[in-house]
Amino acid sequence: MQPALRSLLSLHGLSGGRGVAAGASRAARCALCSSRATPSGDTASPAPDDWYDVVIVGGGMVGAAVAALLGAARMTSQLRVAVLDVKPQPTHFQPRPVPDLRVSTITPGSIQMLRRAGAWEEVAALSASFDSMQVWDSSSSGSIRWGARDTGAERMGIVAENTLLQAALLAAAQRSGGRTEFLWPAEVRALRLPADGDGTPRAGTSAADASGGGGAVRGSQPKQHGLAELELADGRVLATRLVVAADGAASRVRQMAGLRTWGWGYGQRGLVATVSTAEPSDTAWQRFLPTGPLALLPVRDGYSNIVWSTSPQMAAALEAMGPDEFAAAVNKALRDPPTSATPGTVTSLLGPIATSLERLRPLLPGSGSGSDPGSGFQEPPMVLGWAGGSPRSFPLQLKQAGRYTLPRLALVGDAAHAVHPLAGQGVNLGFGDAAALAEALAAAVETGTDPGDARMLYDSYEAPRRTAVLTMVAALDAIKGAFAIQAPGFAALRGLGLRLVNAATPVRNGIMQYAMMGQV
Repeated sequence: MQPALRSLLSLHGLSGGRGVAAGASRAARCALCSSRATPSGDTASPAPDDWYDVVIVGGGMVGAAVAALLGAARMTSQLRVAVLDVKPQPTHFQPRPVPDLRVSTITPGSIQMLRRAGAWEEVAALSASFDSMQVWDSSSSGSIRWGARDTGAERMGIVAENTLLQAALLAAAQRSGGRTEFLWPAEVRALRLPADGDGTPRAGTSAADASGGGGAVRGSQPKQHGLAELELADGRVLATRLVVAADGAASRVRQMAGLRTWGWGYGQRGLVATVSTAEPSDTAWQRFLPTGPLALLPVRDGYSNIVWSTSPQMAAALEAMGPDEFAAAVNKALRDPPTSATPGTVTSLLGPIATSLERLRPLLPGSGSGSDPGSGFQEPPMVLGWAGGSPRSFPLQLKQAGRYTLPRLALVGDAAHAVHPLAGQGVNLGFGDAAALAEALAAAVETGTDPGDARMLYDSYEAPRRTAVLTMVAALDAIKGAFAIQAPGFAALRGLGLRLVNAATPVRNGIMQYAMMGQV
């Protein structure tokens, strides 16, 4: 190894454990990034063309959030960061007359992240907030209604177009410090990582290997400098202390790293559409149907957004409908009175219980039907038709990576976990990843720890995020499973449960506090 490179690596804690003292200067922390030194004696893989502290693969919402947070924080603002994507990504949002149909529900916890990243003002100006939420069942009379005042919050959340969130975060990253570079179009052809924590070498894997294409030549390990290497399709090789995989549920980086996933398909599709309504709304509505939940969410300029989890056959039929026919289908799903499922064996066993529960119904708060003021239940606004473009759908699945980190690699967002959209938690979990990783890297810089250190990445990022994600996954799957059972006896139990929760203010607010902030 060249003496100059050895000296630079020692400054970064790469050649002797933790390395730099906490009081080391920012110039010392970023010495590696400023250097064009290249390793000698390694002829099996191309010498790096450039050096970075962090390379983020994927310029979507979560990857942009990581870049913006690193640039905004004092301890990490001097890191040299690159954001790669296979195609140019927007750094300016130009609103169209009709909002895009791909939107995200952003919780107060994620709003705090947007503030820290420097993207909140732009997002707030072009999104819609909601201060109440109503969830109700199509197979029973049970419902729950929350208000922002119940939880002491200014708002329950906002609904923003995905392109707005992405552009605002990329613009914030671009503004902060000037050490963030956007490299696009750029496709990763091969990934080379140092040995795993158990000493097992992680062979450089090409995109062809990852996709099962075969015929790829595996590069040697980056033995001389100990960094990760990314070989791009144009031949460039980037060396970095940390690779952040933010390239989605079908992450090529995750596959190239040899990380496996587990999960299952739900046999459903999520249908999305922008719709016009008879009146604007500041409530997030969600009704659980036999085929899955249907949400009606407020978006900017008085429009609303539909997110409907349903069967593939129903999704295909809805996509083929014109605006009026689609409106009729949505209004029927949202406004039809509660129905009972076809009786079966389980129903016959629970029938006496259901009958007894119905006798207790008048004693419960919120036992009125329809829009009875005593129940707190309100009818959603009438949908007039889809606007801007016809509805589209996508398959629903649960996918979890077996590991979120390796030496010099961290997965974030859908690359680490994809969840059911019934509570709108997907991008919020991804933003939670971004915030946790940025905080872990800031602490590493402050203490002189290598940002690619496997133990640090696991302890400070993977372990807490895995717990948070799996807790949310369990909660979402439990909710989905509870509403999937349509037997009348179960429906009566479910309706009773909803009414009890709605009447028990501390329980109701505790549930919403967890959903809004990720904590009770």
